[in-house]
Amino acid sequence: METTSVHEALSTIVRLAGNTSWVLGGSAALLLRGLQLGAPPRDIDLYCDDDAASAIHDALSGYAIDKPSFSETDIYRSTLSHYRIGSIQVELVGGFTVHALGCCYQINVKEVLLPYSEAMELHEHMDGKLDYVRVVPLAHELWFNTLRQREDRVRVIAEEMRKQPLAHRLALEAIEAGNDFAEDVVIDVHERITGSQKGERPWMRK
Repeated sequence: METTSVHEALSTIVRLAGNTSWVLGGSAALLLRGLQLGAPPRDIDLYCDDDAASAIHDALSGYAIDKPSFSETDIYRSTLSHYRIGSIQVELVGGFTVHALGCCYQINVKEVLLPYSEAMELHEHMDGKLDYVRVVPLAHELWFNTLRQREDRVRVIAEEMRKQPLAHRLALEAIEAGNDFAEDVVIDVHERITGSQKGERPWMRK
């Protein structure tokens, strides 16, 4: 998936659904930040709260390939719907909750992810107006990838956060204040950012 294609698809989404009720996450968000990933993004992940999912789906209905439906796995709960914009697969994830490693992380877009998001420029129109997308804070990516034990992503994200740890502190505090995280996992996440981790913890062993 090329960056140009991602930009074009996101510009279409912004044009149809605005950019105030959802936030971009996952590998496409990391790509826009310029982080080096082991593989290109397979799709675009949009996160929203449950009460925003219907309106966003209606706005994107011309590209929909299914209807929103509840999905539950061993660790994930959400309402999912899918779209295809050009060659790009898009997944809208509403009311996302992760249960793993003795933790419960319920994504709060309106009150946490959007306020601490970063605006990334997508496209400049002839009239000078800019399209931009809101990208989830790296603190979210660190927690999400820690809980799903994606060590490859965690290393890349933590390395980026260590460059300016204070810039990510408020987002990290907001995420941790509103969720139920196991103490040993919190310690590990914080040590990742400070670079003081001294080895593998028991919960990291499969």
